[in-house]
Parts: sequence; structure tokens; C-alpha cells
Amino acid sequence: MTSAIVRAPLTPSARSTVAQTALLLSTAMLLVLMPEWAFAQDLAGKADKALEWIKTGVHTILVVSVIGSGVLAAFGRMSWSTVGQVLVGAIVAGVATEVVDALYGSG
Repeated sequence: MTSAIVRAPLTPSARSTVAQTALLLSTAMLLVLMPEWAFAQDLAGKADKALEWIKTGVHTILVVSVIGSGVLAAFGRMSWSTVGQVLVGAIVAGVATEVVDALYGSG
């Protein structure tokens, strides 16, 4: 009589964990074997470009939301208190980087 080992299929979360681990290990091995691909010296420049890109996108969204909520409130489709909440949110989002720089320094 032969004994067959029956394995339960991996759950989606287990598959995701296995895939993430494999990707992390393969990336680490690639950087160990080819360190010139790391480009660590250019990381600060790319981070600054990414931050500027994010700031531009957030700025655009905030401008549209403030204009839209103001127009809706002017036509009576939204309360003015909601417009005030949108404005406070825009102010918080606009000064977020300055607050972080003031608290932790920019270096």
C-alpha cells in the first residue's frame, strides 16, 4: 500500500508572501552581483524629482477641489462648512513638507 501525500493548495495570501519573498531575494542577489546597477549616488536627485511630481499632482487636485467646492456652495449644492473643511484640508496638504522640514530638518 502506497501512501500519497496530499498537500492543500496555497491560499492567496500565502502565494503573495511567497512571491514577495522571491522578488526581494532576487533583487538583493541582483544588487549583490551587479552593484553598479544600484545607482545610489543618484537617489537623492530622483527622490527630489519624485517629490516635485507628487507636489504638482497634489497641487492640481487641491486647486480643482477648492474651485469645485466653492462653485457648488455658491449654487447651493454644498454647505459652506464643507467648503471650509476642504480649505483646511488644502492648507494642511500644502504645508505638509514645510512642517516635516521644520520638525526634522531638510538634511
